[in-house]
Parts: sequence; structure tokens; C-alpha cells
Amino acid sequence: MGTEPALCGPFLIHRHDRVFESCCPFCGLVCDDVRVEVEASGVRVERPDCARARSLFAVPATGQSRIGGQPVEAIAALRAAAALLAQARRPLIGGLACDVAGQRAALDLAERVGGVVEHMNGAAQFRNWLAFQDSGWMTTTLSEVRNRADLIVFAGTDASRFPRFFERCIDAGSQFGPLERTVITLGATPAGGRGTAHAIEPVDLAALFADLRIRLAGGTGAPNGIGGVPAATLDALLASMKAARYGVLVWNAAELDFPHADLTVQAMVELVRDLNRETRWAGLPLGGSDGDTSASQVCTWRTGYPLRVGFEPAGPRYEPLLFEASRLLAAGEADTLLWVSVFDPARTPPETACPRIVLGRPDMRLDAMGPQDVFIPVAVPGVHHAGILHRMDGVVSLPLQGPSPSALFSAAQALAAIQREMTHAAA
Repeated sequence: MGTEPALCGPFLIHRHDRVFESCCPFCGLVCDDVRVEVEASGVRVERPDCARARSLFAVPATGQSRIGGQPVEAIAALRAAAALLAQARRPLIGGLACDVAGQRAALDLAERVGGVVEHMNGAAQFRNWLAFQDSGWMTTTLSEVRNRADLIVFAGTDASRFPRFFERCIDAGSQFGPLERTVITLGATPAGGRGTAHAIEPVDLAALFADLRIRLAGGTGAPNGIGGVPAATLDALLASMKAARYGVLVWNAAELDFPHADLTVQAMVELVRDLNRETRWAGLPLGGSDGDTSASQVCTWRTGYPLRVGFEPAGPRYEPLLFEASRLLAAGEADTLLWVSVFDPARTPPETACPRIVLGRPDMRLDAMGPQDVFIPVAVPGVHHAGILHRMDGVVSLPLQGPSPSALFSAAQALAAIQREMTHAAA
């Protein structure tokens, strides 16, 4: 069977008739070794054995536009969406789960209508960003973890939300020769079923890291330990961290879901900084799912700010607290919600009193639609059309293929079409 190679950036995408090797857009790892086969019923994942990939690659190529729950032609849905946005005083453009082209189109539309942009994972993102903006941080990449890390400490996470993290980054051998790794989990469940775990509630992690900093500086830590972790265990943990040649502290801000969790991230960042006076350490914030890394990257290079930006006559306005999506909706400050979610059909828009415009996967189901709500099915990047997506570590943008083309608009095309309809209506 012949192979037709297609060059996409630095990657060679192989097509064996209807078999494609490409990248997976359905979690922040953006795995680049996925092999899919296009069948009459859709796309089937041949490898790897990833339940998330198998489930989300299986998406229909057609969908039905709706207004108020009733089927309509696509052009009618686009015109209804344009009319809602034209009359909105402060629209919220949320979700933002799409590829780079979709992010760019969303910002274009937000600037046109004076909207606020916020990602569906914004609460988790800003636990990281607030710490980063305060003092900076020292972070690493997935490749560095794979090739250099000899001690990996998981804080408040077991990385199970990223099904192949251990396969890709921990179990895989280093390119530079044999590497013995130690895994320690600060939580109830050993990450990946490996190493040791010290049970502690996520809300107590900030105190634990502050205590480790005191001990690292030669001070006396809490004599009775922190959060159920004995003082002797803290001493042993610190000794292991100081002895590491390349240590990595891993967390997932989405799992630090409690008030002021950004201070927990800050405590981790400061411990990593202090450990670098003794040896080499770095942080690894997990994330990147639903295109959130791409959203923050695109918004930053377009506006200088990582989302929670409102477009006003004077220019982009950054308000990390005031422009939080749930606050805007609860306070009634956003009078229209445009929700973009093309990767996971379960990531539906929140219930809200204002009209909703939803650009979603064809298999997305909305339990209840108000009389003005609009649903427009859009194609999935990496399945129906090509695109670009950033990996969770933010240092690599990877090409997505479209092995099973669809007649549906991409998110970028649908957003541009809404803008065109607004222009036509105003003419």
C-alpha cells in the first residue's frame, strides 16, 4: 500500500489511503502519535488505547442548526446570532474551546461588538496567571520532564485527567540514557499508581509548601507537621527534593478548586525558586484542555493580556476579577452569551437569563433552549478540518489534520459569517 506524505510544519503526516497519523486535540497533551482510520460511520482511533480519544474522535460530520430548540437553516441561525449581538450592550464571548483560527476570529468579533472574552477554564487559568503575574515562575516542558526529571512531585493531582501523561512523560525513556525516576504524590492517590503518596487536603498544600520553605532556609517548621503529614515526613521529603538532580513539581490548577487557590500556586512557585539555590527544579502546571492554552496565547499576543479582556473604544481593558464569566452572568452585566465549544460535547454553556448563541460540536445536546437561544453546529478541528493547537506547556503549537472533511463551518468560519451578517444588516 502506497504512502502519500503531507508536510505540515515540522511534522510529516502519513496517509495510508484512509488511515491517518496526526495529533489529538482532546486534551492538553496534544499527542502527536495518534493513528485514526476513516470509516463510513466516521473516524475510529486505531492507536493509542486512550478512552478519551476514542470517544471524542467519534463525532458526526453533520448537524442541525436550531433557534429556540426548533430546526432552522444554517443561514437563519447565523442571522439570528448576528441580530442578538448587534443589539447587545455587553456580550460575553465565552467557552472559547476551539483552535487558533477560531480564537483569532472570536477576538475579531469581540472587538467588533465590544464584548468580553473568557475561556470556560478561566477559573483554573487565573489561579496560575495571578501567581505568574505577581512574581514570575520557573517552569519546564513535557520533553524536559521526559528526558531529565529524576524526581517528580505531584501536588493535589494524580494527572489522571490527562490519560497518557505517564506513558508519554514518565514511563518513556530519556533520550540521553538511563534515568531512574522517583514519584511522590501529595494527595490521597499515588499518581499513576507509582511511588508513595502522602494524604493531604489540597487546601492545606499552601501551608505545607510554606513549611518546606522554612525548613529549606534552616528554620524550624511546624513540630506536629502540616495537614496530617508528620514533621519527620516533611524532613524526608525536603531531603529528597534537595538531592534531586532535576526535580519537577506538578500541579493542576483545575483541581485546586477552593477560595484563594492562587496563593497555593504562589507557594509552589516560591518553593521552586528557593530550591534552585540548592539544585535544579522547575514547575509544570497541567492544563491546556479545550484549547485553553491557545486561547490565552492568542489573546496575549493580540491584546497583551491573558483573557478576561473587554474591548472598549479606548482599547482592550483587562479586569481579571470583574470580567470573570460567572460573575458577569450572575450580576446581569452580560446581556448576551456567545459560547464556543467544539472539542467536548459535555462542555455546554451555563444556564443564564440572557440569550445564548452556541457554536458546538454536532453531537452537543442542550437540555433546554430559551426562545431566543441559537445553536449552530460547527466542525471539529483535528477531525473535520485542519488547524493549530498549543500544547499545555505553551512552547509548541502542533498541527491538527482533518481526516474526515465536513460541510459544516469551522468555528472561525462561523464567527466570520456572523460578522458578515451583522455588516449586511447594518448596510
